[in-house]
Amino acid sequence: MSFAHPHLLWFLLIIPALLGMKLLVDAHGTKAERLFTAARLRPALVLGRSLWRSWLAYALYTLAMACIIVAVAQPRWGDEKLEIPDKGRNVFIAIDTSRSMLARDVHPDRLTRARLAAHDLVMELSGERIGLLAFAGRAYLQAPLTTDHDAIIESLLSFDHTIIEWGGSNLPDLLEVTLRAIKSLPKSNYALVIFSDGGDADANLVPYIKRLSEAGIIVVTVGVGTEKGSLIPNPEVQGDYIRDQAGNVVQTKLETGVLQQLAAATNGRFLRLDTQPLDRQALLPVLDRLSEQQAANRQTSKPIERFAWPLSLGILLLMFAWIISALPRPAARPVVLALAVVTFLPAPEAQAADAGSLLSAIFSPSGPTPEDARQALENRDYRQARDLYAKLLEEYTNARITPESRMSSGNALSRAFGMVKGINRSSDENQKLKDELTYGLATAEHDLTNYDSSVRYFSEVLHSQNKSMQARAHQGIGHTLYDQGALGLQKQPKITRQRWVDALHHLDAALELDPDNKELKENRDHVAKMLAQLNQAIKEMEQKQGQKGQKGDKGQKGQKGEQGEDQSGGEGEEGESGKDGNDTDGNGETQKQKEVKGEKKEADDGIGGKDAKELPEGRLQAAGEKPGEEDGQKPGGAGGEEKKQSPQEKQGDERNPRTGYTRGEAEGIIRQYMDEITAPLTNRYHTPPVNKKDW
Repeated sequence: MSFAHPHLLWFLLIIPALLGMKLLVDAHGTKAERLFTAARLRPALVLGRSLWRSWLAYALYTLAMACIIVAVAQPRWGDEKLEIPDKGRNVFIAIDTSRSMLARDVHPDRLTRARLAAHDLVMELSGERIGLLAFAGRAYLQAPLTTDHDAIIESLLSFDHTIIEWGGSNLPDLLEVTLRAIKSLPKSNYALVIFSDGGDADANLVPYIKRLSEAGIIVVTVGVGTEKGSLIPNPEVQGDYIRDQAGNVVQTKLETGVLQQLAAATNGRFLRLDTQPLDRQALLPVLDRLSEQQAANRQTSKPIERFAWPLSLGILLLMFAWIISALPRPAARPVVLALAVVTFLPAPEAQAADAGSLLSAIFSPSGPTPEDARQALENRDYRQARDLYAKLLEEYTNARITPESRMSSGNALSRAFGMVKGINRSSDENQKLKDELTYGLATAEHDLTNYDSSVRYFSEVLHSQNKSMQARAHQGIGHTLYDQGALGLQKQPKITRQRWVDALHHLDAALELDPDNKELKENRDHVAKMLAQLNQAIKEMEQKQGQKGQKGDKGQKGQKGEQGEDQSGGEGEEGESGKDGNDTDGNGETQKQKEVKGEKKEADDGIGGKDAKELPEGRLQAAGEKPGEEDGQKPGGAGGEEKKQSPQEKQGDERNPRTGYTRGEAEGIIRQYMDEITAPLTNRYHTPPVNKKDW
């Protein structure tokens, strides 16, 4: 036996709890009965109370609840063998996945719009045999003809521009793959629905069209896009567009000529994919000309649902419980009821106190508290701290009650709930609590290096009316922007400069709100110092690039080197950077010698490269910390006295006899390997088609 929803069976644990409550209530009732009446008067005074009938009705109700819970969990027992007939008309669906389908002249883009239309078409063609193809520079059969439409839709969802690495829209290859797919199938007729933005006229289509007519294939072409067209976003470079071999931006548009040619030559139809979905009615003239094909039936098994058994039993138990509860019982005397009410009714003060205690016990928060989140942050368990702060913020938002929905102040339930949930706090206290929670969440995100989320949460705290919280938020944004810039310093120094400028502005704003904070002032001065060094380094890089650009394409005549008296450079040949000659610089070193020393000449576009190694490094200095002491470094680092190497560092410079590499060489090889295997899939090489259009 199995269950469709086994997690619902946990509700069966309610049954023992209900039985325990019943025992507790009966025990209190029996005790009160003994205190209220004497043993000799009890039969005459206590009427209408039957312990066995009470327990019997309660047990029936409890068992009925258990049966209903089991029925909702949907028990299954045994399997039912089913044969699904694999019969229907044969329809192939082909989708163009070339990069031109990324154009956004239709919303959201051509490829997504084609996939959605194909999905709708599969849902419309229920009972038909459908096959799936993808094509770009080449074509591939993704799913053979089948009536299993779930498998077709699952394959369809995986279509994107990277599924085929060859560029272009190769319609002849698509037709060839379709003909090969039906070669081993019984003689019948087929429909081929092609979603594409078209392409250039191709003389190679003529023989394929003849073969399609002989094989009984009717082609329905669906044009995706507009005749006005649009640019093609480059998926490999954010914000750029696809360019041709000359470097010009490519403008793609819907080319209907070849699509109309295919449809007309095979007695098919040409359709435009617009805002209306592609339904069965659009293909009805083509489907009517297709004949159904019978294949072997597919066998499958289906579990047999048995929920009716526990459900019927639960209903039957409920009926018995109602009958027993409705049986006539002796009426209790009014005097007994009055005395019972007076006896068990507590005083007003005690009643209010008991209600408040009970509600406090029921509604007291059992979840995380701000103290738990702060403790996790102090223990450097940043993930736990982030989760706790996020949960506390969510609970704070859900616990807010509008004034219209609040109960009157005299209502004990409202006062108790407000006392527990914090609703009776003033609006300033509520806002302060929210600001503290948001600030803690921002701090945890910063320590987890989720800098964008940290800046967003710090920015929310800026809306606080408390100047102290505003100062802390400005300081947090400044720290976060500084660390975020330092993370990309080597590769993107100009972006780092912008982030450090923003960080400096926020630290200045924090100082205006809290001018006596010495630690904040030291951090601000440190950021200003690092920003000045970065500006100087970027300026020097730009000057070096300007000097390199003025050297021209000719190699310079070599001069005598400083280290060797008899060494002199030859005369460079003409070419880029003089790399084919013995080009030398002012120090008398040839280009070849530079390459041996690792000083390869690399172009730098201002966001990295060789010159980026001259950029300043460092993190935000804490209050009271001397420069250069962070991360275990002593003062006098760069530009100071040379630091003595420890035995471990000397050992790291030695060559490992097993591998043949030093530690630094091994780290470089591993870093290069990681860069290669983590390169994005979209950066792979695109094999251009015959027409030299890689889109």
